[in-house]
Amino acid sequence: MKPWRKLASKSIVDDRWITLRADTCELPNGKTISRYYVLEEPEWVHVFAQDADGKILVVRQYRYAANVVCTELPGGVVNSWESVLKAAQRELLEETGYTASSWTLAGKYYANPARQTNSIHLFIARGLQRQAEKTLDVSEDIIESFAHPSEVKAMIASGEFSQSLHIASFYMALDQVML
Repeated sequence: MKPWRKLASKSIVDDRWITLRADTCELPNGKTISRYYVLEEPEWVHVFAQDADGKILVVRQYRYAANVVCTELPGGVVNSWESVLKAAQRELLEETGYTASSWTLAGKYYANPARQTNSIHLFIARGLQRQAEKTLDVSEDIIESFAHPSEVKAMIASGEFSQSLHIASFYMALDQVML
């Protein structure tokens, strides 16, 4: 397959959270698409943090855009000045107060390559220790808890653990820790 060729690009929104641009693209067959929207977002991390009993550390928080409370894995945005590992370690500590002595990169995949430029970096964290109080962002109100993988599967089935990217990360990591 041949890639599309970008003929022009116009910035629509450009701030610290997101860049939205409208591109004019020439397809391999010579046809042109005008105003193909692309979201440029920072990289993201998810943390599959597992305790000595095999339980998974999950977080519960309100998500404004969909007006829902979701259970999900700890995670967030990678700042431009940090590595994906440092971001995963920071997010775990900030959202839960836990650190881990063992970190393994379990995979990297795209959030939505049709419209977004960013990837998700999934880490498996083990050797958990409660180190500090949570240090949440102003928009966060997070409750952390531990759940057995079968409980997380039940939350997925019920719609409580409902973010598709977190579901993908959960099963990707679970497959690796079950080997």
